[in-house]
Amino acid sequence: MKVSPRFTTTLALAALLVPASALAPAAYAAEENKSAEERALEQTLSPDEPVVSGQHEIAAGHVDMGPAFVEGSWELMFRDDSTAEPVWRDPAEVVLRGNDTAMMAVPDDPRYSFVQASPGEQVYVIPQTELAGVVWPGWNTQNPQVVERLGRGVTFTLEAVEGPGGFSMYLENGTFGAPEVLWTSDTTDPQDIFVEPNVHTHANWVFTAPGAYYLTVRAHAELADGTVVSDTARLLFAVGSTVTNEQVFAGADALGAVDKGSTGDESQEKDHDASAQATEASSTAAASGSSTNSETGNSGSPLPVGLIAGGGAVLLALIVGGVLLARRSAAAKAEAFKDFTGGRA
Repeated sequence: MKVSPRFTTTLALAALLVPASALAPAAYAAEENKSAEERALEQTLSPDEPVVSGQHEIAAGHVDMGPAFVEGSWELMFRDDSTAEPVWRDPAEVVLRGNDTAMMAVPDDPRYSFVQASPGEQVYVIPQTELAGVVWPGWNTQNPQVVERLGRGVTFTLEAVEGPGGFSMYLENGTFGAPEVLWTSDTTDPQDIFVEPNVHTHANWVFTAPGAYYLTVRAHAELADGTVVSDTARLLFAVGSTVTNEQVFAGADALGAVDKGSTGDESQEKDHDASAQATEASSTAAASGSSTNSETGNSGSPLPVGLIAGGGAVLLALIVGGVLLARRSAAAKAEAFKDFTGGRA
């Protein structure tokens, strides 16, 4: 099944989505009728959950990708809830493992032709509903700072897939509902999922062959104050029991650093504005200097020393500012991890 260019899915109304906001009194009756799946998606995130560093494998249990503010910077992270105390991790340091226990036969049903495998063929399915001993990845927009500052919602964009086989991710709503394809490697076009604030979702992740897979995902949004934020991360999967974490990390290293794009985080946006203002001020100073110089030339007077010194100061400030801009994103992230090295890895 081909997905149309710039495929966009809005995940706000599907039955499996559970906004975690407080329920109105009239909604309590519906609360009692929630399914086990809906209750499994209920969670409350604490603002005190730490960020930890270090390479790590998650082969079973719950984990979500989602944006978080790390030292004020918008980051696409993993919230690892697979152990007793939830923590946030850099996706570049995490391998999500789909063991051979996740293998299933493709249904003999044309509605599943998007899987990129023939009916009866064995594929790896990390399911929408949690199974004991199988990793359960989803996504959320529930980081407390994100909920507080977000505008309409977050867009998760699948930008690239690398791996030995096909990949698809789909929702299955209810017993008789047709599968809803969200992402697929059957197209190279970016594919968007729009998620409203304070939402938690899970879907089926399907891989058609064993090996290491790399999904490049960008989380971008406009905050309530109009600031545009964006971050890109690469999700690492070990599909099949024989694939080692070392192979997965080595493959990621071979791919090189992820292109973060031009709007990496809020601080970069503000720095961009500051740089633009500095450029405008420099242009104004240059225009003023040119006019003065012209007038000076007409009079035959020497160029004022103050203007030369002022222009040099602005140029120096722009050079220093450019260097700081290039270093700030990496430095902020490193500093954040440094602050939390006391946490559990």
